[in-house]
Amino acid sequence: MGKIRTWAKGYIEIHVWGSRPERFLSLLNHKQIHIWEVEPYEGGYRFKLERCHVRELDTMRKKTGCNIKVLNKYGLPFFLFRYRKRKFFVLGLLLCGILIYVCSLFIWDINVGGTYFYTDEQIKTRIEEAYVTVGQRKSQVDCNWLEEQLRQDFPEISWVSCDIIGTQLNVEIKETLEGTETINEDTGPQDIVAAKDGVVVEMITRSGTPVVKIGQSIAKGDILISGVINIYDDFDEVIETDYVAADGDIIGETVYQYEDSFEMQYYEKEYTGNHQSAFTIEIMNWVQDIHLPWKEFSNYDVVEENHKLRLGHTYYLPVSFTVKERREYTPVLCTYTEEEAKERAQSRLQRFLDTLSEKEVEIMENNVTIEIRDGVCYAAGNVVVWERIGYGRPLSIPEPPAPDAETGSGESQESL
Repeated sequence: MGKIRTWAKGYIEIHVWGSRPERFLSLLNHKQIHIWEVEPYEGGYRFKLERCHVRELDTMRKKTGCNIKVLNKYGLPFFLFRYRKRKFFVLGLLLCGILIYVCSLFIWDINVGGTYFYTDEQIKTRIEEAYVTVGQRKSQVDCNWLEEQLRQDFPEISWVSCDIIGTQLNVEIKETLEGTETINEDTGPQDIVAAKDGVVVEMITRSGTPVVKIGQSIAKGDILISGVINIYDDFDEVIETDYVAADGDIIGETVYQYEDSFEMQYYEKEYTGNHQSAFTIEIMNWVQDIHLPWKEFSNYDVVEENHKLRLGHTYYLPVSFTVKERREYTPVLCTYTEEEAKERAQSRLQRFLDTLSEKEVEIMENNVTIEIRDGVCYAAGNVVVWERIGYGRPLSIPEPPAPDAETGSGESQESL
């Protein structure tokens, strides 16, 4: 903010030289005139100071016998003076600045990250359709309320964070299949339940009451660690019940079914080098296509690149342009050899396994087989893994029983 204020007032760069330039600097300090970027320069010094102190320099110059020279002028006053005859240009710049400020009051981009089970586009579409639209005022967006709504709409989301940076709404989520690390100090009473079917192989309970044991089969939705803690007396009767946020790590052995197939014959694209381009400009709700008449291509791919106008990383503006390109190709019929087909099937299977590994899943068995029948390559089987399968589910606390009205009135009469 200090730099902006200095630029608005205007400042100059001065060169001081002569017999006693150091005394000149001392007088500046004595009069509490702020200078910066002081450095030796051609037998004296050069420095910068605000425009409002220029008139005081002549008196100090006479006292010290120094010479002064203005090297450069910076800031808004000098800029306006330089273009004083170009009023419409300056007016356009001011209007542009006002427009940018007005645009900064609205949401112009929604960014979603951290998804796995859901897609970024799925979350973004739900937000735009039901809660926050592009072009909505930032002051109308309640991030805490939006977080609650997303947790209700998408049950697999266990943690979500929404914040506004610049003109961008950032939504970062974690899903329940990632484990139970989402417990925090603000979590209310809850159970840890199973996210899918499996067998418990490892279990660590940090708070709550464990309900299952290692080696036990579980089904999706079963309670693994209860948030209910009962306190018993010597006669095994419940004397007190506490409700806590159950917390723990449960590793389960689960099975993923895998099926994939593709034809041995396929078409390969040979691009001819012919292409044609088009541009689309979008300003808020106004859309304009710009292109020459399309040539007729029998076979072609369409490649689109969308670019949103922004200042910096998060200051998006309601202006975007899209480059669309058609690329012509000729389809050529090819056939995989048996070795090539198995390599392709194995490569696709490996991508599936790598996707599992990204979820911190430990692969224990790979029972997928690859075979070729009737001109089709098949890959089928299952993959046995160890993964976190517990996530938090809010616990409903029963209300305490109401006191007996008759008993209460009888005791009142006895006391009277």
